[in-house]
Amino acid sequence: MKYIPEDIFHAIINKKLNQMRQWPALLDKNLLGILFKKFNQPEIVLKNMNGFFYVDNKIVTEEIAVETVLNQKCPMIIKPSIDSGNGQNVIVFWIKNGLTSIDNLSVIEIFRKYRKDFIIQFLVDQHEALKSLNPTSLNTLRILTYLNNDGVHILSSVIRIGKKGNFTDNVASGGIGCGIQSNGRLKEFGHFESGVLTTKTDTNVILKDFKVPGYNMALEHVKKMHLLIPYFKLISWDIGIDNKNEPILIEYNTYHQGIYGHQLANGPLFGSFTDEILSQK
Repeated sequence: MKYIPEDIFHAIINKKLNQMRQWPALLDKNLLGILFKKFNQPEIVLKNMNGFFYVDNKIVTEEIAVETVLNQKCPMIIKPSIDSGNGQNVIVFWIKNGLTSIDNLSVIEIFRKYRKDFIIQFLVDQHEALKSLNPTSLNTLRILTYLNNDGVHILSSVIRIGKKGNFTDNVASGGIGCGIQSNGRLKEFGHFESGVLTTKTDTNVILKDFKVPGYNMALEHVKKMHLLIPYFKLISWDIGIDNKNEPILIEYNTYHQGIYGHQLANGPLFGSFTDEILSQK
């Protein structure tokens, strides 16, 4: 059996493959635009890094930061820039009559709530095909890559589809995970966190052979991006596909990498690389 137990993966394997001393600095979402500046990413409204506010990569006062957010006419998303696993504190909001849609709190109250290390971005206008799976969430590809001396290898790909009405696509929040075949089409069965299987989404889209737009380009992008951060041999990438059919980097994970969904959808995690990976010291 080549299935990898989740407890052993987190306690032993992941720590061997990924350099712990590089966490969490390189995982700060506020650095994605710098690390992967050549790759498509959501447009940033505001960043807070260690308590400092940034607009267009320049430090600004809190007053300017507030005004910047107040001036936006489109919906935005706010989330912690360090450790926002399972969609925790990821909230979509908009401005109306000088207040946010988050319990009618003011912008300054939102800043106080998140304290520091957060990012505000515009929502991604995702591809119509992916929007049909669930229109309220950004339905992302979770692609697992492995780096060795031969280059970057794709170990597993799944799509995460949000629960009807939810803003996040996490399986832990009631969403669906479904394996993606090498031809970019979905497998017949998706799964809930409980392991219960389904053949369709909440919007009644049949999963089997649904074609994921931009899939091959997404694979090429994650391979190129992985080479930029070789400190981590195993990376889980969250990739959206925008309305121009282009991949868009949402985030990457090296510490909080859930493997349950990959193995449930696609079988043993490491495939032909199992012996190589397990023998690493």
